[in-house]
Amino acid sequence: MSGDRTLIIGLGATGYSCLKHLHGSVPVAVCDTRQNPPYGAAARTGFADVEVLDPPAVEFSDFDRAVISPGMGLDHCLARAAREAGLEILGDIDLFLERAGAPVIAITGTNGKSTVASMVGQLLDQPPNEVRVGGNLGVPALDLLDSTADWYVLELSSFQLERMGSGTFDIGAVLNISADHLDRHRSFEDYRQAKRRVYCGCRAAVYNGLDGNTRPPTDVPAIALNENPDWRVAGDEMIIDGASFPLSSFQLRGRHNAFNVVAACAIASLTGREVLAERLFDFRGLPHRSAFVGTVGSVRCVDDSKATNVGACSAALAGFGEDGDVVLIAGGDGKNASFEPLKSPVARYAKHVVLIGRDAPRIEAALGGVVPVSQASDMDRAVAKALAAARGRGIVLLSPACASFDMFDDFEARGDAFAAAVQRAASSHG
Repeated sequence: MSGDRTLIIGLGATGYSCLKHLHGSVPVAVCDTRQNPPYGAAARTGFADVEVLDPPAVEFSDFDRAVISPGMGLDHCLARAAREAGLEILGDIDLFLERAGAPVIAITGTNGKSTVASMVGQLLDQPPNEVRVGGNLGVPALDLLDSTADWYVLELSSFQLERMGSGTFDIGAVLNISADHLDRHRSFEDYRQAKRRVYCGCRAAVYNGLDGNTRPPTDVPAIALNENPDWRVAGDEMIIDGASFPLSSFQLRGRHNAFNVVAACAIASLTGREVLAERLFDFRGLPHRSAFVGTVGSVRCVDDSKATNVGACSAALAGFGEDGDVVLIAGGDGKNASFEPLKSPVARYAKHVVLIGRDAPRIEAALGGVVPVSQASDMDRAVAKALAAARGRGIVLLSPACASFDMFDDFEARGDAFAAAVQRAASSHG
């Protein structure tokens, strides 16, 4: 394979990592449908000997294989053309697994996978261990490769998993599966099967015992979270390897994050290393994932902008809304998902919903009047309406259940806009 002529399709962060990895070892060229791809200039400057092809000019017969970035669907015309030309189709994770000289933990799920991967890294990255954490989270997998690593912890998306070949992981985990990315996957079943590819050939697994979609094949030894009495969230406690810890021991708030703590500890335990849950006591979470951003009067404001699907929003409502005193800010690009599953958690945990973005009318229709609903044209107005509806108590929760691209560059920009609006409201409140 070392001489295989390789076409990299897509010049985002992942495609650029593939270029850096392959350059000098195989003949390689790159292409992207965008006029100014994110790493186009870097590719031309740093790899002047590599052809950057315009898509119409690609002669697929000149190549043996195509590495397709996860940002491009496998039904895209370039991906189809590569398959029809007989090229081997790979993803960056195939290239990573060819070179990884240490065991690999792969974590996926519709929600929580970034947080859990970060927690597993924190649990394992203790001297003398060397642990590298990345993948869909932060650093591209190929940029993690390091001969000193004892473990790799990868957060993987359905897009990365669906294009993998025959590679396998040492430990696989699926935290939950709910409808998402149905604008890219042909059906929920295709999405589910992509997620479950994390189990192929793995030595051991962790899954959610309350979510049958996450169950691994019967021949894979596994820990079933919330089904195994030694690994579960029970009332106000987390049971971790049989030991009880109060939820209040941890900085993270929300029952969904308590589940994430138990999941991370279970995954780390399968490495055979000592796992001390206390190492997560001060874990404060990742930006835009159930992050406290300020108080206006007595109202706490939480940025969960990373909740880009209905399942994540439902989990956040359940995690923060036990008193039914949440005002939810939601809306954006729903990615063709149904909003019907939001109706029950909104009715149970929220007292008001403020909607923004393109799919606000669809969400309001799906909620069916279970709580009062307002609509806002921008984030400042959304925060103002949410604070008014809060009536001086409870939580204002940004958990959009949608992608951000109809109004913002990404979920980070959306979360930053929310935090800035909260700070402006707090200053005005005096």
